[in-house]
Amino acid sequence: MNYSELLSSFLIDLQSLYRKNISISGASFPQILALSIIPDDGIEMSALSKKIGIDNSTATRLVMGLEKKGWVNRRSATYDKRVIQVTLTKDGDEIQIQLERQFDSLGAAIEREVDPLDRNEMIEYVSSLHWILSKLILKNDKIV
Repeated sequence: MNYSELLSSFLIDLQSLYRKNISISGASFPQILALSIIPDDGIEMSALSKKIGIDNSTATRLVMGLEKKGWVNRRSATYDKRVIQVTLTKDGDEIQIQLERQFDSLGAAIEREVDPLDRNEMIEYVSSLHWILSKLILKNDKIV
């Protein structure tokens, strides 16, 4: 199996696992992704869209949906009024805590499937893959 086949299978399997095991009532999968990555001090809309891999207008619609549910707030950044900062509300914070618990449960289930003697090496390899993917994202939005 080459990298392209492996990455494709990995993406499909991860999405399947997340869609089946990670849920918040009334939230779509993209909304769950957005909620899961908003830090305590908030995130700029452009950074959110880049991190999720969607364009700015799609991110705006996504955040507007989260705002209607009362899970996030949008406000202009103090240093530049053109920049929109997204922060979690108290309810959004609670949702994020629920998501973290679900991620932890999924992670624990995966860990149980890995041979205890291989766990550290597996974490090292997956961390290395994550680092490579992060570098590619930072270098260029589109690789091909």
